[in-house]
Order: sequence, then structure tokens, then C-alpha cells
Amino acid sequence: MDERALKYFEVVAKTKSIRAASEVLHVSPSAISRKVSQLEAQLNVRLMDRIGRGVNLTQSGLRLAEYIQDINQRKNDLVSDLSEIEHLQTGTLRLSVGGGFIPDLINHAIAQFSHRHPGVKLILQVGGGDDVIEGIKSEEADIGILLNAPQDTKVDVLFSCPFQELSLLVPPQSPWANIQLCSPAQLAEIPLALLNESFSIRRAINLYEARQEIRLKEILLCNSFEALKSYVEAGLGGTLLPKVCVTKELKNQSFVAIDIEGMHTLDTSVDLVIRKGRPLSASIREMRDCIVTSMSAFNAGH
Repeated sequence: MDERALKYFEVVAKTKSIRAASEVLHVSPSAISRKVSQLEAQLNVRLMDRIGRGVNLTQSGLRLAEYIQDINQRKNDLVSDLSEIEHLQTGTLRLSVGGGFIPDLINHAIAQFSHRHPGVKLILQVGGGDDVIEGIKSEEADIGILLNAPQDTKVDVLFSCPFQELSLLVPPQSPWANIQLCSPAQLAEIPLALLNESFSIRRAINLYEARQEIRLKEILLCNSFEALKSYVEAGLGGTLLPKVCVTKELKNQSFVAIDIEGMHTLDTSVDLVIRKGRPLSASIREMRDCIVTSMSAFNAGH
């Protein structure tokens, strides 16, 4: 099969659009369409149905997309295997991580890993829990970190432990900074900046609202941990995050962390995940050990 045609089809399958694939590949839509048609003729099957401006993969198209994904993963595994022969002197490791873990991950696990293996290139993808799971399932990431990993037939949990409960974070000069233990009623009166629904932290917040039968005063909705911190620093109100996500701010006393009544009942876990059945290369095993032993998120209760 034509390697270029397979590449074009792979991008069309991911973007669900020939025009979007054109923008990714910097190739004209007509050239992509022609290559895909040639591939269909060669295989004597229909790979996709054109619908409006997008495409839907047929069963044959889905099977070919899985085949391409498997081939790409085998190539990545081969590179990792060859790198292992050289004692992790080269190679690439891709991580997909929830945004709140970034300072902890970089300052501890990545610092430790890179000190031991300076020749290994790390690619870091940041997003919500849904993004992490999708990155793992689509083989765009080798290892992922998120809260409350959902049960999924395509995902394996390498390590899991209880995670630190959410706290109310407010500026030290705010009228809420002197609260000793925030009640649900008090929390409902504070203007808050909160993460959107793609984040596992937000789902924990939604569960807390339902159990306590309250409605929080959401003033800012976003997908950025930095935006949440800036909102608090500006004195506009508070936010809800685990303390390990704001260790720097707590240390320099720009935030005050207040325990919340009933928050400990949510049973939140922090999970380290890979794709189901994925062989553990030396780089994955090494990064797993660095994460589990050095990150505060995985040792918050110790």
C-alpha cells in the first residue's frame, strides 16, 4: 500500500474531514481525496462516506485506521526497544497529564527522570481528564496522569492511590481567609472560578454539590489552572483545588487553603494509566517509578 495514501487517510480518519486534514498536512484537499480514492480502489473497499463537510468511516475504514494505529505503535515500540539497548540514552516518551499536576510532575518526576536519562526526549500534553484518556486510547500518549480514571476496556491503570481532597483557596486578605472549616452554606456564598466539565476535578465538585444539595456561585468557568490562580490572586473570590496543585502559592502565602466540610467523602483517586495491553518499555517503567515515588500527588497522604 502507498505510504503517503495511508498517511493521508490516517489524518482524515482522526480529523473526520478532508479539509481539516488538508490544513494539518499542508496538502490540497483534492490531492488528499485522490490518494484516498486510489487506496479504496487498491483495496477494493469503501473507506469513508462523505457527509457535508465531513466524513464518516465505514467498517472497513475503521479497521484500516486500527491497523495504521497498530503499525505506528509497533514503530514506536521498536524505537523504545533500540533505545533500551543503549540504556535509555535516546528515544521519546509522551505524557498526557491533567493541568493541575504540571508543577509537581516537572519539579519532581521529570526532573528525576531527565537527570538520569538526559538523552530521552519528553513530549508533554496538557488537558482535562477526558483529554488524557483520549490521548492514551488513540496512542498519542504513552502514559497518562488524571483523577478518577473511568473504567474503559482500552485503558489499564498502572498505579492508583487516594488523592488529596479539594480545598477552598482564597487570598489571605479576603473576608473568607479566617474561616476555620468552610460549611457547604458558606461555600455557596463565595464567588468561585471553576474548571469546566472535561476535568475530573469539576466532576468531583459536581458530586459535592449534589450530595450537599447546594449550588455554587460560579463566576468564572475555564480550562486553565493558571486562570483559576490569577482569579484568586486578583482578589475576585476563590477556587477549589487540592493543595498539591498550589504548593508554591501556599508556600509564599499568596493563597490560604481552607478545609471544606464533607469534602473528604468524595473518594477521589489519582491514577497512572496506559493503553490496555501496552508492553511496558524501559522508559515507561522508569517514568512510572519516578512518578510514583517522587510526585507529591501520589504521596499526599503519606
